[in-house]
Amino acid sequence: MERMFEITKIVKENYRTSTFFFKFKEMAEPGQFLMVWVPGSKEMPMSVSYSDGKEIGVTVAAVGEGSKALHAKKVGDYIGLRGPFGKPFTLKKGAKRIAMIGGGYGAAPLGLFAERNKGVEFHTFLGARKKEDLLFASRLKKVSEVHISTDDGSEGRKGRVTEIFAQELKKKKFDLVLTCGPEMMEKAVFDICQREKLEAQVSIERLMKCGVGICGSCLLDDYIVCLDGPVFETKELKGMKEFGVAHRDKAGILEKF
Repeated sequence: MERMFEITKIVKENYRTSTFFFKFKEMAEPGQFLMVWVPGSKEMPMSVSYSDGKEIGVTVAAVGEGSKALHAKKVGDYIGLRGPFGKPFTLKKGAKRIAMIGGGYGAAPLGLFAERNKGVEFHTFLGARKKEDLLFASRLKKVSEVHISTDDGSEGRKGRVTEIFAQELKKKKFDLVLTCGPEMMEKAVFDICQREKLEAQVSIERLMKCGVGICGSCLLDDYIVCLDGPVFETKELKGMKEFGVAHRDKAGILEKF
């Protein structure tokens, strides 16, 4: 059941993205999500970007009706939250060096994962269309070696983040690869991992209406993303036919990317 929470702090991350904080006693794991409701709008799944058992944060780009409604709110306003839900990223036993690849606002859970797992050597690859779209570079530099790429070359190296990751694999070996961002980027990362025989965990986004496996709107092959994911591992990803190929629209009709 939804509860109303007061916005306690808003941090502007870039020109269209902000992090909204709430007092929240339940600890969320990196990769889990909340169902967020702004009165007058439909619920939205939002990846958790901060969580310490006292407060929780979601990082949101103002790109749709619901997210723009959230951006219109200010400190002291109340919105509805349910969760946290879903399967998170997990640290595998023996993993000492981890690569994390984030595209755009897909970088949201990666900083939290690195902060929770001190003692692991992290290498983060952040990609964006332009410098202004980058997220959490400063935060990640505190816990990880950071490699930045932009499509236009305005920050870091020019090119796709997957290309930078592939180049780095020639120099270093990784025990685990995590990725979160646009699905075509994730698929490219996973294909590289398959070629190099690397274990991967991928956070996959699908249309979610309930968050608890009832409505079926987030089907991905035979998986219900809100329950079985949103984070999937290599053994699951290898058998997927729709990953990186197709998704379901609001009517549940499968359409290609």
